[in-house]
Amino acid sequence: MARPSRSERKAELLAAILDYLMDKTLAELSFRSLAEGLGMSSYTLVYHFGSREQLINDIVVSIESRLDRMRNTDVRDIDRDAWRAFLLDSWQWTMAQRNRHLTRLEFEATAQDIVAATPRGTAQEHFRLLHHKTRDWLMVQGIPEEYADTDARLFTSTFYGLQFDFVVMNQPDAATKAFELMLAVFFNNLETRLAAAGQQPAGQEAGAHMPAATAGPARHGAA
Repeated sequence: MARPSRSERKAELLAAILDYLMDKTLAELSFRSLAEGLGMSSYTLVYHFGSREQLINDIVVSIESRLDRMRNTDVRDIDRDAWRAFLLDSWQWTMAQRNRHLTRLEFEATAQDIVAATPRGTAQEHFRLLHHKTRDWLMVQGIPEEYADTDARLFTSTFYGLQFDFVVMNQPDAATKAFELMLAVFFNNLETRLAAAGQQPAGQEAGAHMPAATAGPARHGAA
């Protein structure tokens, strides 16, 4: 059997490292402790990762890549039911215990990145991506950009906040109930904004349209 290539071996090592980190932190990680935990020579790790900084960076990139499917999905043209289903499916996936610990590590990396001399900036990039993805979808529904941007930021911040809730409290059912309530508020707010502007939901026959600038902020309430 052919030996795995260097890139394949590195991917195998990263998978093993993530398993090892399920009850560890990035702050305590070193080549020596990792080598002892994985039962291998530290020279093997140095060969594949070069430095501790590069090791941490590769770990964070690997953790962040688990959400690539969500980030790469173009949702601008999907209808409300499909958008809701997409969000619920993405949320349910994050509720796995393994993802709880990967999210914990991602939050830790984000906190370190804020004060790093050379920040990766990926946490800000991913927050911005979800924010803009949601904003663009709201604008397709007929929400003026100024309101869509604020509503999308509230949605994105709540999405991240409920992930933090799950990491800290480890109560997936309670976090999911709160997420479902957040979705109800989000869609109710969409209806309220469209009604204030005299619009019908996207995909339905439009009625009389008021200028978008006359639409005031909607009240956020539970469904």
